[in-house]
Amino acid sequence: EVQVDELQRLLAGMEKEHRSLLLKMKEGEAELARLRSVEGDKLAEQDRSAQLEKEVAMLREKIHHLDDMLKSQQRKVRQMIEQLQNSKTVIQAKDAVIQELKERVAYL
Repeated sequence: EVQVDELQRLLAGMEKEHRSLLLKMKEGEAELARLRSVEGDKLAEQDRSAQLEKEVAMLREKIHHLDDMLKSQQRKVRQMIEQLQNSKTVIQAKDAVIQELKERVAYL
């Protein structure tokens, strides 16, 4: 009887320890799942960050290319304006010569 009582007491202690260990195991699994989720979020954030960095680099390159094209077009426009002004000056000079010749013809 004493041995049975002792075994029952030991069995009850083992059951209590079993429940305690199960609870700790579930808490550990929950913490592990949370940590995996956090690390997964960090990896997702790192991937997104890397993707955004690539996009930014690509956009910077496009902007640089567009700036170069814009500068080139501005140079062309300035050259055209200069040519136009030079042409106007030449036309005015020729108009003055024509006017002078008209006056001479009218005088004659």
